[in-house]
Order: sequence, then C-alpha cells, then structure tokens
Amino acid sequence: MRWLRRRRPNRFPAITAATPLLPGSVWRPLAAEHLDAGRPSGWWEPVYATAVAQGRRLPWQEGTAHPWVAGWLEDPVHAPPGSRALVVGCGVGDDIVPLLERGYDVTAMDVSETAIAWAQHRVRALVGRDVQAVRWLVADLLEVPAAEVGAFDLVVEVHTVPWLPGVVRDAAMAAIGGLVAPGGVALVITEVATSDAGRATHEGPAWAQAPSELAAYRAGGLVRLAIEHPSPGDAPTMEVRMTWQRPRGAPVGGSLDEGLPLLGQ
Repeated sequence: MRWLRRRRPNRFPAITAATPLLPGSVWRPLAAEHLDAGRPSGWWEPVYATAVAQGRRLPWQEGTAHPWVAGWLEDPVHAPPGSRALVVGCGVGDDIVPLLERGYDVTAMDVSETAIAWAQHRVRALVGRDVQAVRWLVADLLEVPAAEVGAFDLVVEVHTVPWLPGVVRDAAMAAIGGLVAPGGVALVITEVATSDAGRATHEGPAWAQAPSELAAYRAGGLVRLAIEHPSPGDAPTMEVRMTWQRPRGAPVGGSLDEGLPLLGQ
C-alpha cells in the first residue's frame, strides 16, 4: 500500500471517442499472463501503463461517471454529502467526480499506480480543483490496508469484482464489506448472469457474476437494503445496482443473514 502524490499531468490520453482503443490483442495477453500465474490483480498496472505509453484509451473507459452512481447520489439517504467515501478500483477517476462535486470526503483506491496518476490528471481537469482534496491510495483490494478497514461511510464499487477470477471473488466482496463503517453503506454496481449460459457469452475478463456469488457481501456482515435492475428479457446478463449496509453496532467482519432473496423485482 502506498499513498501517491500528484504527478505531472502531461502524458495521459484523453478519454474521448476520438482516442483510439488499446486493442484486445494487446491487453488480453497481459491479463492472461498474470491470471495464469495466480496474480489476479497483477495485470492492471501493465495494461494501464501500456495504454498510456501508446496514447490509447481502454475499452471500459466511458469518460463519465456511471449514471447509476450519479443517480444514487441524488438522494443519498444513508450517506449524505460530507461523509467519508471510498471509490474501489477507481481507474481513471470517472466516479470520483460526482462525489467531489457533492462535497464528500473522498478516498480513491486502485491497484495500478498509473491508473491513479491518470485519475489525478482527469479529476483536476474535470472538477477544476487541486487533486490533493482526494486521498489517493495505491492498494490491492485483496490486501486491504488495516487502517482502511471499517473507515468509510460510503464505499462505491462499480464493476471491479467481475474483472476478478471466481477463485478470489468471495474475498474481494468480503473486503469491500470490511471497508464499510458501522451504519455505513456500500453502493455496488455489477453485471449478473441471468442463466448459466450468460456466464459464458463472451471471453473474459470480465465475467458476469452468478447470483449466488452476491451472498459474499452478507458473509462480510452487510445487510442488503435495495437491489435494482431492468427486466433482463432474453439477455444473458443484466446490470444490477445494490445498496448494502453495515448495521450500527455490528462489528466489522461479522456475518449476517437477513433471509432476503438475492435477486428479484
């Protein structure tokens, strides 16, 4: 774990439609090399560094905050502005922006030092303020620093877990839950398979989560407050937004089971 100071913002590609993509023929072998070697988080830094070196953006970079994050923040009953917020797997910083604009005390965490530096550059340009207002943390979700456990009123996780292999997902979701302070909430946006076939519709990473996997948040001591998703129709996967809470008085790392179904309208 390392804190990263602001770096010179003079070498990072713009996240626009005009910026060419780093092709899968480049980044997928980098990912496979680390995944095959049992380093599930190790590929992010070489992929981000390669994208910057080649002046390209990555296929998952949208250039704006996820609309479901911005929408949730319109009525943040459980974690109002001013709360301590953590963005897990912050990437190039898109989901940091609406939190800063609304006055949250933001920490941004990513395993890739290059991603953090890129995010610093983008947040400064988008928000128009010194990025020292954000705590920048280079750390692996699978090795969360002890000082961060139970430290946040709001933890924002957007599509980080689906990029991890199944063998470490339970640990990743438990770690996300462990970051939530008593009374705090986790806002989780992920891709869920609607059938067994949905988990094999495309070459990973990323891979859609099985509904049963989501129980790992409960095992981490969280209670689900809400789950929202469109009707999947015939689609093999669907995007899901969940709000989880650690009850006040509940110990960090405890286990709860409120008996609610994991999916449903």
